[in-house]
This record gives sequence, C-alpha cells and structure tokens, in this order.
Amino acid sequence: MPSPKNNTLTSLLGQVAKHRSEKKPFALFRYPDEAVVKAILQEDGRLHTLADLKRPGFVVSPFGQDRPAFTILPDRTAEATIYKTISRGSTPAAWTETEEEATRYKDLVHKAVKTIRKGILRKVVLSRPLEVPTGKSALEIFEAILASYPSAFCYCWFHPEVGCWLGATPETLVRFSKGAFTTVALAGTMEKEEGKEPAWGLKEKEEQGMVTDYIVEVLSEMGVKTKSSAVETVGAGNLWHLRTTLSGKATAEQLAEVIRALHPTPAVCGIPLQEARNFIEENEGYSRGYYTGYLGELHGDKEGETRLFVNLRCMEFLGDRARIFVGGGITASSDAGKEWDETRAKSQTVLKVL
Repeated sequence: MPSPKNNTLTSLLGQVAKHRSEKKPFALFRYPDEAVVKAILQEDGRLHTLADLKRPGFVVSPFGQDRPAFTILPDRTAEATIYKTISRGSTPAAWTETEEEATRYKDLVHKAVKTIRKGILRKVVLSRPLEVPTGKSALEIFEAILASYPSAFCYCWFHPEVGCWLGATPETLVRFSKGAFTTVALAGTMEKEEGKEPAWGLKEKEEQGMVTDYIVEVLSEMGVKTKSSAVETVGAGNLWHLRTTLSGKATAEQLAEVIRALHPTPAVCGIPLQEARNFIEENEGYSRGYYTGYLGELHGDKEGETRLFVNLRCMEFLGDRARIFVGGGITASSDAGKEWDETRAKSQTVLKVL
C-alpha cells in the first residue's frame, strides 16, 4: 500500500530508520538526474530469492554464486522529492593505504598482463577491497551520496540476512520499456583535472572497444540486433569514462535472457568471460559479494520501465566501518602503477561521503 508522496526527505528517512530498527528489509534509491527518492519496504524478514524477473520489487544480484540473488518486496512504498540538493562531505575521508597493499595489487596486475600476453586472456578486471572507519549511520551516508552525486543511481538497501550496501553507480546494465532496450559499454577511466579535457590513450580506447564488441556479439548470438552510438566522454564524480550506448528491440519474455547475456559484462569481468572469471576467482583473494553485481527496480507484469544498474562505486556498511570496492580493466598495455592510481582515484567517490 503506497504511502503519501509528499514526504520530505527527512520524514522519509525517518520512516526507513524505524523500519530498519525493526530489522525489516528496505531499498532506498533515486534514478540519475531525477528528484524523487523512492523507498520499497518489505514487512517480513524473509529472504525472497530471485526465481525470475516477473515479481515486482527491488532486485539485488551478486557478481558470483557465493551470495544469493534476491528481491525486496514492495509491501509498502513511499517517496520524497528533493527540490534542491546541497553537496556535503566534499573532502574525502583521510585514509592512507599501505605499501604492502600497493605492492600486492601491482603484482596482481603484472601477473594479469603476463597472462594476457600469453594469449589466454584479452582483458581482465581486477578489484580490491579496503575497509575504513566511519562515524555515520547508513542513512546519513545515503543522504550525503544523494547530495554529492545527482547524476548517478544512488541507493541504500538492507536485508537482515544479507547486510547493508550503499552506492552511487554510473553504469546502466539495461533499460527496458515497451519492447525496446538500451545498455551501455562503459570502460576506460581517467581522473578529472580542473580546466582540462581528457586525452584518451590507446589502452582506454582499446578497453572500451572490447566491451562494446562483446555486447554486440553476445546479443547477436541470441538473435537481438543492436545499434551503437558514437563513443562519448562522460563524467562520474571525480572521473571521466568512455561510453557507447547500444539499443535494440526485445520482448518482455526475452528480457531475462538479455540480462543473463549482459551480466557480467567485460567492463566488470573480462574477455573471454569464463577465462577472466577463473582468473579473478583464483587471484583476487577475496569475495566480491554484490560488488559488480546488478540491482534495481522490477515492475513484474505491471506497466513500467525496468532500469537495472551495475553495482559500482559502492560499499558494504559494517556499522562502524565501510568496506569499499574498487577495480580496473587490465589489458596487454596496462601499467601497474597507473592501474593502482586508478583504483585510488575511484575510491574517492565513496571516501568523499564518509
């Protein structure tokens, strides 16, 4: 049963805080460049595993098979409109990483480059976690995310059996409505410098091209033709990315197959897909959990646009700590020092709101 839509953000967060204190699942989210913050509130504490995409609610799917894919059911919903956002928390949390971690990650990149040059892989995405202390609650962090990243998909979800995650992701997995879908190939990263446009190098262009070609190929194999836009530069927080938008036609029945074909994309895993996944599982040294999985609202059989997002620029909230996840695409031309710097730059998105 929907709640009134004229909530303030403060009153909406108050409702969600009460719901959270009762250990009931919820999802809070706002679509990119929109003003409405929506809450989906489930009244029981059950974990409703994701059997198909026909059940309405907020779906959360992991990168691998070690965590459950599930849906937070919309027993109640509520909304609030933000008429003006004021950016807060613009200074990243002070955090110094160890030389040991830098060496470990650079050694991992070196290993990946050697494997790629042997012809076993063309690309692999390598990530790492870092834990930092925080004195904020999850809802306080979510409010800071909303103010800091108006052009990202901002979310906070909680389930008593799984945990609490937050993020501000710039990447669409799929957008589907009335038989038409769009997806994006987002790859290549460069830190913003004031007054300077990005000068993309061969490595970033090559990486972005691989992702685009892969998406076109896997969708073509299932009989779905796509059209590709020109490559464009887009901003996400303190970073630049290269993006190609791909569009096509698909039936509602094909949507689940399209999602299975797209997840995980080379932007978060690699090429060839299975070989890259094997390398990640054997060498990253930790479980990604819901990082580089996907999430978003499903409308089931009701009319409505389905918009799912890749879970990037995110954290797992651990009470007095936040576990942040960062990574980057490795190709034959990758430089280990630059790849380390890229993960450091990406960590600022989340550190900024802590």
